[in-house]
Formats: sequence, C-alpha cells, structure tokens
Amino acid sequence: MSGTEPLVSVPEAAAPEPAIGDSIPSQAQAPEASPEPAVVLPFSEAADRQAALRALRNLEATEARLQRSAQREAEQARGKLVQDLLPVLDNLDRTIRAAQANRGGHGDTAMLEGVRLVRHQLEGVLRGYGVERLDAIDQPFDPSLHEAIGVTPVGDPRHHGIVVQQAEPGYRFAGKLLRPAKVNVGKLVAQAPHYPVWR
Repeated sequence: MSGTEPLVSVPEAAAPEPAIGDSIPSQAQAPEASPEPAVVLPFSEAADRQAALRALRNLEATEARLQRSAQREAEQARGKLVQDLLPVLDNLDRTIRAAQANRGGHGDTAMLEGVRLVRHQLEGVLRGYGVERLDAIDQPFDPSLHEAIGVTPVGDPRHHGIVVQQAEPGYRFAGKLLRPAKVNVGKLVAQAPHYPVWR
C-alpha cells in the first residue's frame, strides 16, 4: 500500500426518522400572523371610569329630583296663597250683592263701583296664578265638583238634580279642584192632585 491512499467519502449519519405520532413541522407553510391584541385598559383605569360614570348618573338623577321637588313646593305655595285669597273674593261678592239689594243715593253707587273694581282686580290676579272659576248654576249636580248645602223643591222634572242656587263658586287650580261650589240642588216634588170644589 502506498503512502497516499485515496480519500473515501463517508456518508453522514442520516437523521433519525421521527417516531409515529410525533408532529412533523411543515417547512413549506409559514406560520400564520397572530391578530393584533385588543387594547385593554389597566384594571384601575377601567374601574375609575366606571365609577365616574356612576357618579355622573347619580348627580343627574339628584338634580332632576331636586328640580321636581322645588316645582312641587312652588305649586303648593301658590295653592296656599290662592286658598287664603278666596275668602276675600267671597266677601267682596257678598258686599256687592248686599249693596245691590239695598241701593241708596249716589254715594252708595260710587262705593259699589269701587268694590266691583277691587273684586275684578283680585280675580285677575288669581287668574294669573292659574285659578279657574267654576260656576254651577243650571248644571247637573256633580259631587266631584259641587258641595250640596241644601235642597230646593221644584215642580218641573227638568230641574230635578240640577243646581238651582249657588252660594259660593268653585275653583280649580293647577288641574286640581281647589274648592267645590256650594250649591242648592233641585228636587222634584209631586204636586197634590187638584179636585174641583162643588158649591
């Protein structure tokens, strides 16, 4: 054998074949790109935002409740003022009726006109507050609007159950009955049969 021997290429050891069941990575397919992660607020920041929204809603609810309460109290105050003024208007009406029943000289006429002007002015103020006068004469008796203080006998069936006299008018305020009208209601009375008298 010579000192120079030909080089013999030795094949590299083949890679061991994967066992059955092992996953074989695919080099042909590139890994899929993962979707961008959603922006997640830190826990403390999200909790602070929820607390701020709850506080804002509570503040708005409180403001609305206070506004309703103030409006209700204002209406109650106006209603109390109107109730206090109604007897004054009733007294002016009585004064006018008494003066009309007992008319005297020119001085009485001038005073009567003055009282009428005061009454008209006071009624205008009440109307400005939203007061509505309810007159019941010739109206069917309605217990939700009228207070019967007496019964008046009537011979006409058409007047039965009808208001024939009114002592005081009724008033409505803010859609509610402030005072019912005080009235006399007609009641049909059967007339005794009339027999001819023989002489």
